[in-house]
This record gives sequence, C-alpha cells and structure tokens, in this order.
Amino acid sequence: MIALLALAALISAFLIASALNLTSAGNSNEREDRSMSALRKAKAALIAYAANEQWQLYKGQTTNQPGGLPCPDNNDTGASPGICSAAADRVGRLPWATIGGEDLRDASGERLWYAVSSNFYKNAANIINSDTPGLLTVTGAAPASNVVAVVIAPGAAFSGQDRIAQHNDPAAYLEGVTPSTPDYGFSTVATPSDTANDRLVVITQADLMAAVEPVVAARIERDVKPLLLDYFGKWGAYPFAMPFVAPPTAQSAYQGASNQTMGLLPVTNDPAWLTWASATVTDIVGSGTGSYDVAIKSPPDTISPNPAICSISSPPPPLTVTCTVDYCCGDIAHSDARPDIKLEILLANASLAFADTPSMVAPNDSTIVMVNRNGTPLVNTSFGQWSEGFSATSPRNPPTLSFAARADGRGVVTYTGRLQNARDTIGRVTITVPLPAPSYLPRLTNASPTNPNITWFTSNQWYRQSYYAVSQNYLPGASPSPPCTAGTTCLTVNNLPAPNNNKQVILIFAGRALDGQTRPGTLANYLEGQNATPADLIFEHRSGVPTAINDRVVVVSP
Repeated sequence: MIALLALAALISAFLIASALNLTSAGNSNEREDRSMSALRKAKAALIAYAANEQWQLYKGQTTNQPGGLPCPDNNDTGASPGICSAAADRVGRLPWATIGGEDLRDASGERLWYAVSSNFYKNAANIINSDTPGLLTVTGAAPASNVVAVVIAPGAAFSGQDRIAQHNDPAAYLEGVTPSTPDYGFSTVATPSDTANDRLVVITQADLMAAVEPVVAARIERDVKPLLLDYFGKWGAYPFAMPFVAPPTAQSAYQGASNQTMGLLPVTNDPAWLTWASATVTDIVGSGTGSYDVAIKSPPDTISPNPAICSISSPPPPLTVTCTVDYCCGDIAHSDARPDIKLEILLANASLAFADTPSMVAPNDSTIVMVNRNGTPLVNTSFGQWSEGFSATSPRNPPTLSFAARADGRGVVTYTGRLQNARDTIGRVTITVPLPAPSYLPRLTNASPTNPNITWFTSNQWYRQSYYAVSQNYLPGASPSPPCTAGTTCLTVNNLPAPNNNKQVILIFAGRALDGQTRPGTLANYLEGQNATPADLIFEHRSGVPTAINDRVVVVSP
C-alpha cells in the first residue's frame, strides 16, 4: 500500500512538473511572438516612412531624400532629433511619433530600440540611392549584410542594468551592441538566455529599396520627365545623351555627345560647359526680297563678304556680339538697297545638356544698336533700327527671333530682319546685340522648394541609375525629321498598354544591383532583359517585385 502511494506521488509530481514546463514554454513562446510582432510592425513602419513623401509633407518634414531614415529618439519622447552625426547618436529608441507609427512595446513592456546606418539617415551630406550600401554589421545566430537599420526589443533588465538612472543609455537595455566608428556592430542570439535577451530584426538595403524604388520611378515621371519636355518645348528637339560608361558620381561629368541617341542623362551643371561660341551674318537670298533698289533685282545683290564674321566680347559681362555688314552697289549715295539678313549666334554645347534658351532681347529692342559707316546711330523705326521697307507697298518683313538645337551639339539663336537703305548707312552697318550669360533650365538648377525642381534627384545621384533613349527623329538636326515610324524608328516598350511601339523618348530607372551585377560597371550591370540590348530600339518594363529584372520604364512622349 505504501509503495502504491509513493508511486502515485511520483506520477503526480511528474505531471505537475510537466504542466509547469509546458506553461513556461508557452509563456516563453507568447513573449517571443509579442516581441517579434512589435519588431515586424516597426520595420514596416520605418520602410513606409522612408518611401512615403506625402506623410513626410504632412509632418512638415523635408522630402528631398527618398529612402532616408530618421535619426533615433535619444530622450524617450518618440521624436527624432533630426541630427545624429556621431555613431553613438545613431543608436536610440524607435522614433515612433516621427514616423507615424504605434508606440510599440516588447513582451517586457519596454519601448523598442533602433539603429540606423551612417549613410542612410536623412541628412544633406548623405547620398541615398539604389547603389548606397548599408553599413551596419550584424553577426551571431542570424548574420546579415548590407544592413541599413536594425530594430531591437531589449527584453527585461539584467542584473547591473539600471534603467532608471541610465534611462537613455543603450548599455542599460542592449547586450549585443559593439561600439565602433562609423557604425556600431550588433550580435544576434538564437534564443534569449541569462546573459543576452535582445531580439532583433534587420532592414537590409534590398528590403528598403523594394518599397522606395517604385516611388522614385513615380517621382522621375513627375519631376524629371518635365525637364525633358521643357527642353523640347524650347529647342524643338531632345538633347543628345551622354555615352554610357561606368556612371561617375559628379553631376558635372554628365555631358552629352553629338549623335548619341542613348546613354546617361546629360544633367551636367558645369558653369563652363555653356559658352557663346561664334556668330555670323548671312544674306537671305532667294526669299523674294534680298537686296533691292525700288524693284527687286534678279539675281539680288548680297552682302560682302557673305557670310560676314562677327566678334563676341570676352567675359566678364556684359557680353555682346558685334557684326559689321557691307552691302550695296556702285552709287551708294542714291541707293535704296535693303538686304534681308540673318544673324546667327552659336551657343556651344546647348544640344549636349539641358540648356535654357537664352533670354535674348526682342528684335526691335532699343538695346540692339545699329550704326552706319561713320558710327552714327541709325534712325528708329517701328521695328527698332531695322528697315520697314522702301514704301508702303514694298515687302515689309518684320524682324524675328528664333532658337534651334543643332546636330553639331550647338544651339543657334537667329535674328532675321531687313537692313536700312544703303544711302543712310553709307553701305555699311555695324550691329551690336547684348548677350545674356548662358544658363541651364530652371528645373535643373533651381533649389527653391516652392518651385519645380529635381534637387532630390541630382543631390542623391539618382542619375547614376537612370538610362535615357531617344528616337533619332527627335534629336537636334534630325534627318529624317519627326515623326518617327511606329515599330521601326520609334522606340518599343514591351509590357505597356498598346500602342507600345510609338515612343519618342523614354527613361529607364535601373534600380538596385541584382545578383551577379557589380557597380559601377557596364550596361549589363544596370539593365536586364530587352533593356540590356538597346540598339534594337526594343525595351521592356517591369513594375512588380524584382526577380531577374527590376527596370522601370518612364515614357516621356507620347
């Protein structure tokens, strides 16, 4: 009987111990689930914040750095201080209020901690794009590389961790942290123990860019596409591309080359790239006006020499172009010869960059000065100092001003007009026209947040992952001229709605490097599929989750 009672007691003890162990394990699993759930929510909130321009605008924050993460909260208010240049300042609590997330807690009731890579926090000195690597080091049971941020559940305090006196000190909460410069190291454990109970999730560069890159592609369509349309609207063509080479970092290096239909965007901002090159005056012969004396001569007289070479003053401003034109006949004293001329002023590299059309004065402006052979200013007419014609019935060509991009890489500013009669000019006119300083399109160079610009694109060097292709019919000096022919000289973009074979110009956002790609490098290290062989004018768009291709096409026109 005693033996049976002893056996029953042993069985009861075993069952109670087993139940306690199961309860302990269940509690442990529940705590793990609670902590990991909070960590996953925090990770999602951080990624959403980095990609969400509208949320940042709503919070009154700068939005010129897609992919930029906030600095940690260093005083337990839930807000990021916005500055974390020191390595120690890049480890702190999750700035849940700044990112618009929940005030998340782990299973022990502690707020989550967070660390950000030194090159991924929002800061004007950082350059964040698809090629920016994460610099945080994560080792241990779950090592990770290319890490841009970590979120940590600190767990309950261990002996020696004083979370009252050292309320904002990482050492009072975290065990697997190694101070270093420029970025701290972090160690992971498989399960919590008596010496380390931090639970950690990482945000890799791939995690972040999977959400950021679709947003960048949309912002390219919104902000960079209009830059190309601005240029076309002013010059009547699209600029030549920069030949594709391993993309350099400096924006000033992105200069186009004549006849280059595809490559990198010519977004150079080099102030020395755009310069006034030369100017000539040519008689417009065969227009039905030419030089004439009461009746139009056939053939008409011309200026001498034709063309006449002009001179451009040297910097500093004000710059001017001066042209001397000789014309007429034997009896100047009685001549009413009035040649129609065109004055062409060439702007170097205007077809090889996003040059603005110069702010030239109007053809009838008083700052265009004409003097005769003796240096006497000509009389003013309703056309400035250009001729109105011999009589009310004679041809009265008003002066004009136009701009065009040329195949040789230069832009041309053209004034046309009729010179006053040779009798008053004594057979010679010297024309002086003021020249403005050349400039780039405002959308390229303007940094004001209240005006359209692409500062976010250029300051973070997204141009290094942007490819540019134009149908030959829409380039400067195109021959044949527009339109292109669908399916032949037009560009084709597969995976877009029909018609997809009539594209004039496109941009391709290459996104981050996929497996096997090394950057900077050749075109094959940026584009995949049809995009890697652009010579056939056939491209393809991928908007989903990256697999073997992550190129996103932005159609500029049509």
